[in-house]
Amino acid sequence: MDSRVFWLALAAFVGAIEGGSIAGLLPLISAEFGVSLGQAGLVVLGYSLAYAAGPPLLAVLLGGVGRRRILAWSEFGLAVCALLLAVMPWFEGVVIVRTILAVAAGTFTGTAMATAAMLAPPGQRGRYMQVISLGQAIAALAGVPLMALIAANFGWRIDYFALAAMAGLAALALYRRLPRGMPGDSQTMRDRVRVLRNPGVGSALLSTLLFMMGSAPFMVYIGALMAAVGIGYELLPLVLFAGGVGAVACGTVAGRMSDTLGSVRTGMIGGVAVLGVMGSYLLLPLLPQGWVLPALLAISLVQGFVGRTYNIAVTSHMAQLAPTAVPVAISLNMSTFSIGMAVAAAVGGFVVDTFGAMLLPWIGIPLVIGSLLIWRTVPEGEIHMRPGPGPEPGPDPDHRA
Repeated sequence: MDSRVFWLALAAFVGAIEGGSIAGLLPLISAEFGVSLGQAGLVVLGYSLAYAAGPPLLAVLLGGVGRRRILAWSEFGLAVCALLLAVMPWFEGVVIVRTILAVAAGTFTGTAMATAAMLAPPGQRGRYMQVISLGQAIAALAGVPLMALIAANFGWRIDYFALAAMAGLAALALYRRLPRGMPGDSQTMRDRVRVLRNPGVGSALLSTLLFMMGSAPFMVYIGALMAAVGIGYELLPLVLFAGGVGAVACGTVAGRMSDTLGSVRTGMIGGVAVLGVMGSYLLLPLLPQGWVLPALLAISLVQGFVGRTYNIAVTSHMAQLAPTAVPVAISLNMSTFSIGMAVAAAVGGFVVDTFGAMLLPWIGIPLVIGSLLIWRTVPEGEIHMRPGPGPEPGPDPDHRA
């Protein structure tokens, strides 16, 4: 496997810690600034909208800038924003800076995933993307619970000082270790819009949007769900750790599932399992109190596995639906994920503040069912096409062992 993918996974590890930690930090941010938990969700809303719109626009502005520079400088931008968040005295400032951070994080992730997909030999795209996802999964296992524990004992700002240091070191490593000469993305905005004409792309994006609208509130407002079933905030690191175990387990098999079973079938399996997880939250209030925490840990573990399985399958399939414009297809999918997350944060925050967290499954389950019904109509893509005769691919001129 191309060694460059592992450097991308290292930097993805850092960014995933920030993205995964925010759900655990929302109650602390809410308490410090005197806003409701739903209002604190604006930190997620602004981030998600910027993550959706910022990276595609930035990609057009950067034109043909090499991938090494884009990857290193976007990781450095994350470091600067993390440092600003660590010292920001106003809630509005936190929302604004984290919105800017989203552009850096989204630019890095999209470029890293597209780079991994383009480096992959035929039939191994899922495996290459799995390496990036494994870096994110290890962050969910080790980094996110540790950050929640540190925040609970020393305050959420310490987390961002640590993230700034880690992202700065990751940016330096990318700049020094990635080889020169990796071409950037020179697609124009018209080229990006043209990808929507590919068969199945529009349906896949609509399915992604509905899926995130239905399932994302369970990630954003996990603290509120815990409180609703009588579990204290001090146990949040343990719940997040369980989710990380599931994510790492997924990171070792999901790419191979996608390559072997096909990404459409793998996505359907993951999506149906997510429905089961969402329904399980409704059973928690019915359990004896001593069983609630073990059940929640089991739910969190399974959720970490099946949710990431769905994400890997969808990302891989978008590349299959647009094989001549892989970076654009993955960027569109990331943007749709983020729009769904933004809607989930806004609507979920209103629901939590007004009706309570236990209403979230009743809203989310129908949306995910609708998403899977649409997903069933998406064509399989290139992975099942019989390759025609042609010369063997030559070595990657930019590869260094």
